[in-house]
Amino acid sequence: MRLRRGFTLIELLVVIAIIAVLIALLLPAVQAAREAARRAQCTNNMKQIGLGLHNYHSTNNSFPWFSSYTTNTYPTPTPVGGGGNEYTNFSALTLLLPSMEQTQTYNAINFWFGVYPFGGTTNDCQSTAVYQVIASFLCPSDTGRGRNNYFASNGTNYDWHSRIAGAGALTRPEPNGAQISSVAFITDGTANTIAFVERPRGDGDNSKYHIGDVYQGVGISSFPTYVIQNPGDQTYLTGTAIPTCTSFAKSNPTATWDWGGWTWAGGEYSNSVTNFVLTPNHKTPDCSPWGGVATGYGFFSARSYHSGGVNVLLADGSVKFIKDSVNSMTWYSLATAQGGEVISADAY
Repeated sequence: MRLRRGFTLIELLVVIAIIAVLIALLLPAVQAAREAARRAQCTNNMKQIGLGLHNYHSTNNSFPWFSSYTTNTYPTPTPVGGGGNEYTNFSALTLLLPSMEQTQTYNAINFWFGVYPFGGTTNDCQSTAVYQVIASFLCPSDTGRGRNNYFASNGTNYDWHSRIAGAGALTRPEPNGAQISSVAFITDGTANTIAFVERPRGDGDNSKYHIGDVYQGVGISSFPTYVIQNPGDQTYLTGTAIPTCTSFAKSNPTATWDWGGWTWAGGEYSNSVTNFVLTPNHKTPDCSPWGGVATGYGFFSARSYHSGGVNVLLADGSVKFIKDSVNSMTWYSLATAQGGEVISADAY
């Protein structure tokens, strides 16, 4: 009898098929484990921001603003008492740098001038600092092109003003509006008020929609009070603004601002500020009436690549995972510092 040497073709194909099935079964588990690790790192990043937030408060007896009132950019210096543009201000993350062991980057910023924070057009006098990549500001689940995933809350204010009725844990001090925030300002309790949320970075590619993109030039600017939880604003939101945004997105698939989170230094919606118009990972895309850079006002929602919800940093420094299914009124309650709501932890 002749001895068989090696496998037959059928046996080899069976072995390959078995290996393929095992890989198909194991791959989702491996991917889930990797995402769990990335989500844990994202949570740790937000805790680092929370520590910086309270280190800052210990030093200054207040929280940082999410944006100052107005500034000018190079070559015009910022005048005493304001002037210039709202969108050229520095962010809360910028002010937190010394409290997060980033003093060298902080010292490289020229605060005599503002920053133009949109898509690679920052002036040379600021670019050395504001284009620094700071690991604590990046969620590893996001592979976008920007430098920031963690956005300061402007509460339920639709535009960039910081009205008391909609103010969040951080504020934009301005005439006839909220003043600089502190622990004492947050009468709802720091454990019940969100300070920062996750938001994806843009990909710089307007040939396709990306969840960090914002549709620009959308006609949604007729809110009665610009504070979203008010009844009239809710009526306009659900009856007009959301349908208009959805329809515009279908008809204008490439009319998007694709540079979200480009720099952590810009104290405006495109780069480091968010609002609570829509609940987390809402099916409605983000839209803004602004054309060109999609900032100033609009939908700038908490979104993430984590399955089922987003991480948020509360004003007490703790990090919670908020489910996509959170009730909108609970979401608004978590957004506002002085709403007077009583929120149970099982509500989110």
